[in-house]
Formats: sequence, structure tokens, C-alpha cells
Amino acid sequence: MTPDLRYLTTPAAGWINALFIATTLLTAGMLLRLLRPVTLPRTSWLVGIGGWLAVQAGLARTGFYQQQLQHLPPHLVLFGILPTVAALAWLLLSRRGHALTDRLSLPALTALSMVRVPVEIVLYALAGQHLVPELMTFAGRNFDIVAGLTAPVAAYAYARGGLGRRGLLAWHLAALALLTTIVGLALLSAPTPLQRLAFAQPNVAILQFPFVWLPVFVVPVVAFTHLVALRRLVRG
Repeated sequence: MTPDLRYLTTPAAGWINALFIATTLLTAGMLLRLLRPVTLPRTSWLVGIGGWLAVQAGLARTGFYQQQLQHLPPHLVLFGILPTVAALAWLLLSRRGHALTDRLSLPALTALSMVRVPVEIVLYALAGQHLVPELMTFAGRNFDIVAGLTAPVAAYAYARGGLGRRGLLAWHLAALALLTTIVGLALLSAPTPLQRLAFAQPNVAILQFPFVWLPVFVVPVVAFTHLVALRRLVRG
């Protein structure tokens, strides 16, 4: 089937853009706070995160990610997602990365998932403007908002001793499963050769600014917090 791309270049309402920009900045701020125990200078983190967001914003605003959609790999994957995955893989798998992530606070790693609440509100609003399919929202098959709503509760309970390591481990496993579900839905709904869902209303929002920041920054950061926490909790 051929995806309906009538809304490929349609801009979202201003308030939706503003809410998502604020959500991305909140994610960046919480990440910087999380990284405080790491010895790398704060300025380096600021430059790295800010530079990455600026590059991705520039590529999206030029329409680069909306071009050659039927080619593999898609531009967004090649120039946005793969570099992020490579950086996270280094942090998660290398000895140096372990030395850095072992200093991170488990409650802070957990609390960061609260950014998923405004993300889900944005997705719901975007569905109303034909920029993502309904199945990517809490009115469809995406229940990721549950992880966002329970994140501060789990973080507080663990910090105060009301939730043990096994309980926090279970929370992170469940939250990661929810995240994996929406990532799969988003991937299979995007207008690429891999698309299998939502041909009548494909996931085109992630190809434009500012929503490109969702797959290249916000989602990887949330996934990073789960994977670091799970490694720490499993090790005991």
C-alpha cells in the first residue's frame, strides 16, 4: 500500500510546537541534572546536547528528513537515530561508559520518565492534526503515559525505602516494555519501506521540526535511563 502523504509538510499548531519544545528542554535539563555526578565538565554536556539538538533541528527545517522516503536506510535513521544509538551503546557497553553510568542516581534515572506525560499529550494533539496515527496515542495502542504518571511515584518510593530493588526492577521492565511498544508502532507507521501500519494517516510528524527531537533525543534518553537502571538493579 502507498501511504497518504497529504500532511507531510503540514505544520502543527503553534501551541503543540511550543509544548514539545518545552518538553525537550525539560528532558535536557533533567538529563543534565542526572549527569551531575559524572566528572565531565557541565559545559561539555551542554555543548554536546545543544549541538546535537541544533543539528537535528537544522536538518528537519530544511526538509532533509522528508526526502527519499522510500530509500533504505531512511535519512532519519542514518543521520539521526543511528548516531544516537551508537553513543548510547558506548555508554552502556564500554568500561568507560560503565564507570560513568555507575555514578548515576537510581531515583533520578526513574524520575526522568515523567517527561512521557507531555510527550503523550503532544502525540494525542498531533493525531488530531493528521500528523501521527491515532494508534500512536493513548486513545489507540500506546499506553506509555502510564510510565510517565507512575515515574515520580516510583522514584519517591524507592528513595524513601517504600519500594525495594525488585519493585523498582519490575517498574523499569514494565516501563521499557511500554516504550518498546510505542517505538515499534512509530517505526511501522512511518512512511518508509518498513511501513506496515496506518497507511491512511502515517507518522509524518517525526520528519519535521521540532518533533524530530522525539526519536533522536527524547526517546533515546528515556531508553538510556531504563537500560542503565536495569543493569544496576540486576547486578545488585
